[in-house]
Amino acid sequence: MPSLRLLRESSPLRTISYSQILSKSLDSLQTLPTTHTGSAKKPMPKGSTKRPLKPSSSDNQPRRNAVALAQRFLVTSFALALLTICLWKFSNIRPLSKWEQRLFNTLSILLTGIASLGLGSLSGHLGSMLRWPLLSRTVYQMKDVDLILGMSQPTGSLQLIKRHIRDRRISRTTFIVTTYLMANLIGRSSVAVFGLAYNMTDKTGIEDPILATNWTSALWTNQIYSKETAYPMKDKYGSAHGKDTSLSDPMLDLESDLRVSNATLKLGANTTTYSYELMDFKGGHPIPSNRTVYSTVSCSIIEVHEGLYWRWSNGNRTGPFDWGEESVAIVTETLLWGLNATKGTHRALWRNHTMSFPVMANGSHVSPRIYIKCPHSEFSWECWPTLTETVRANESHEIQPLKAIFHPTGLYRLLTLGLGASGGSGRLVYLKDSHLSAFMRPAPENRISQICSEFSGPRYQNKTIPAGYHFWIAGQAARLPILAIMNANFKLPRLARGPTPNQISGTAYVHTTLDVDWLRVVVVVASITGGQILAILAVLYYCNGVYTRDDSYLATAELLKTVINRFDGGKLMTGEELATSLDNVLGVSVSYGTRMGQDGGPPEVDLAYGLDANFPPFPQKKQASRNNC
Repeated sequence: MPSLRLLRESSPLRTISYSQILSKSLDSLQTLPTTHTGSAKKPMPKGSTKRPLKPSSSDNQPRRNAVALAQRFLVTSFALALLTICLWKFSNIRPLSKWEQRLFNTLSILLTGIASLGLGSLSGHLGSMLRWPLLSRTVYQMKDVDLILGMSQPTGSLQLIKRHIRDRRISRTTFIVTTYLMANLIGRSSVAVFGLAYNMTDKTGIEDPILATNWTSALWTNQIYSKETAYPMKDKYGSAHGKDTSLSDPMLDLESDLRVSNATLKLGANTTTYSYELMDFKGGHPIPSNRTVYSTVSCSIIEVHEGLYWRWSNGNRTGPFDWGEESVAIVTETLLWGLNATKGTHRALWRNHTMSFPVMANGSHVSPRIYIKCPHSEFSWECWPTLTETVRANESHEIQPLKAIFHPTGLYRLLTLGLGASGGSGRLVYLKDSHLSAFMRPAPENRISQICSEFSGPRYQNKTIPAGYHFWIAGQAARLPILAIMNANFKLPRLARGPTPNQISGTAYVHTTLDVDWLRVVVVVASITGGQILAILAVLYYCNGVYTRDDSYLATAELLKTVINRFDGGKLMTGEELATSLDNVLGVSVSYGTRMGQDGGPPEVDLAYGLDANFPPFPQKKQASRNNC
């Protein structure tokens, strides 16, 4: 062969004879018998060119390229979407625990790595597609062909650029490869820009414990009934009424008249109820607790005349009754005896209106009742008070007395504080109006007098009681325990909730949070996604009308077979040595192009000299567009 003689006469390739001898020696060794089996290996059979070949599917390459690009694009987009969701989830967790921080770091590194792999794979496939229009547009030496075939990797592109700059052969190919290299590097590293969109922030401070009022403190249990605490509580009771309505009709704006700030008022069928949710404290600020106290009082009228008494309920007068017809006869008898007495001493005791709370000699309550006598009248108000507690989790479930904080009736004795109580037989506590009025002005005292004055004249003769009076009277008795509890809730000592009640001071903390700049996240995701789309469209446009080959070593080797087979013995050469040898053997530059297929078959592509740069449609796809990329 002339080319083989030329190869042997050229000085740079005289070492090939050794490789040929070595190759033949290795082939002969395959026919030697093995020492451990005693059998000889059969020589490797040579391939036959007469075998039927699988039909070419090069016409499906555009579809395969589209599928490959879509897969890589979706991988990157899916990773970016998961990373955005990860940022959203962890940014809503405040603060982040140590394990949550580790989990976020793991997920963010993993997802950015997957996105970077997707971008690298996409840019690599686009680079493998760019090789073929570059090889088809002009002729190249085999050294350039080798570098262009490896341009999908950043190192291959960089070597081609360096070679062109070193040899001062800067051309359009150089600029295209440079543009691709920059896009490849920027695309692979663009995910790192996500680091500018979020940040881990450490916030230091003092964690204040939740403090609850210590209702068992000595200040509450030992001094609640003392004279020293009576005056401020009575002042609180009088001033909390809100406005002076002593001369107005009690029925006008009744709920507004009875309302107490920070407490809820509810008027039932015959009851007046105040409720107050106990407060806990954090950092000096009150916060609602899970416990609510209810003070409920219902009142009715008792009329005394000539040793008998009548009861008024819902506007109906029942009676007369004597002293033995009631279960609490001893209480009623003693009270009404005082009201009905004729002796001067008793008159002095019961002048004007008074309040009383029945107690036994041993201190236990006979019945939780409060009596308010109207001055210079045969009428007296009888009230039934009760104090209950519920928890927020189940407001319909009343706390049992043994688990309750407050006694169900004990706080109503606040009506007797510091008033110089006196009474008979130790069973009753009578409150004189001179003391009472001193602490209940302006509204309550005047309103009681106004209401009691309604029981003389025509109203008394007609035996009618104005509606709403019993609500107002009950409200005066019902709200005092609530006001006392509200005042004590803020004034008593406090204990910390939890296992360490004495730890009432704050503890230092470091809270780590994830701060995300969502505008930057949107810009980064949109830039990466838009960059992928623009790169795909640009490469598809540049590859329009060119047969692209898949990124396969076997397919590339088959394409190079025409020039590689021009001589033998190059299997041990490096790529640079092989390219130099091929340039010397060929003597001309080559390009990628087509030639007509045999027997009217599909066009054949090759890498040689003098090929056609036009790529006609495949015969079976004549109706299709010429865009085969």
